[in-house]
Amino acid sequence: MTTMPIKSSAKKTQISSRGLWLISPFYDLTFIIFSSVLLLLPHAAFLFANRFSGSNAMSNFQGLLTPNVIVDLLATAFIGGPHLFATYTMTFMEPNFRKRYAKYTWGSLLMPVLVVTLAIINLTLLVTIFFFWASVHVIHQAAYIADSYRFKDPRTSAPQLKRAQVISRVLDYALLLTSLYPVATYRFTGTPFVIGGHDYSGAFETGGRALLFPDFLKVDWLGPLALGAYIVCLVAFVVKTIWEARVGLFHLPKTLHMTLASVLFFLTPMLANLDVAFQGLNVWHSFQYLAVVLFLNRVRSERGLIGSEFVAKVSSNGRSLYWLCFLFTLGAGLAYVLMRGILILTGSWASDPMQQHYFAFYVVILSALLIHYYFDHFLFLQVDDVITPKWT
Repeated sequence: MTTMPIKSSAKKTQISSRGLWLISPFYDLTFIIFSSVLLLLPHAAFLFANRFSGSNAMSNFQGLLTPNVIVDLLATAFIGGPHLFATYTMTFMEPNFRKRYAKYTWGSLLMPVLVVTLAIINLTLLVTIFFFWASVHVIHQAAYIADSYRFKDPRTSAPQLKRAQVISRVLDYALLLTSLYPVATYRFTGTPFVIGGHDYSGAFETGGRALLFPDFLKVDWLGPLALGAYIVCLVAFVVKTIWEARVGLFHLPKTLHMTLASVLFFLTPMLANLDVAFQGLNVWHSFQYLAVVLFLNRVRSERGLIGSEFVAKVSSNGRSLYWLCFLFTLGAGLAYVLMRGILILTGSWASDPMQQHYFAFYVVILSALLIHYYFDHFLFLQVDDVITPKWT
């Protein structure tokens, strides 16, 4: 029988470890938490591609298949693309969602209009908006997983723990919100950030272009302020974790998830090649997302919560749902090739193959990706138990 701690001196809670996991220790550790090791794959792919980029086999593709582009295409094809299209099985392809949230659903079609317009008028502004929204999306997913662990924990239902859980949730959010931006702020402002004699404050560039940042915010104190906020939140998180361990509220899987997320968020912007660095973070984020959504859809299928017979059938098995999303990704790839061909035939950016690549890539992939962000902010809030049922 579970006992609930009331004060720090209360008896520690005894509970089966499996009850604290979203699915099971094996599934959570393999597919959600320690799948963070996949962050290394884009870096390994970059080193491999960079090593052979000067060979005869690659010489005809110089300027087209650079190591960065190869990493982008591989990550998008096998993980990034399937993860974003998995969202569509819970939204566009879900009759219950379309019916209950009709205006919200059709409002998503404004995303491609925004992408195409900005890609023509100001591609740098589009990339800036994308990176900022992507960072918020990644943080929101990490917070969603932390909340899922928190809500499933049977120890948190006691009325006397309500205030403690609110504080715990606020501190978790604060750590995640402050962990991704300190180093990026140093890079945006140009303020030196030196550790061990190495300055990590190089320009914030991706896709060969520096992202936009307001001039009035380029002040020397902004970087230290962001770093200070992160340190304060980190210390508060550590103190909270120690307190939870003392009173019997320590949550191993949630703490592992939060620790890995906050550390990797903080370190990623320190790497020199930001394209590859953020693809590394994206691979972990996407794989983690697939692990969560594929399981949730299987649960929804078993409970009869999916309105589409086709989606319900496909969702009964995680592999079949992945391959469906992979086919959607191949369709997006064909659209990219078509767009790239149109640019070549019309002579747009004829002297700059990389510009052609990024324009076609952003117009096609970003349209689908921003719709994915748009829908996921709703899904992560867990406001509809039919679309995103609570973990039990």
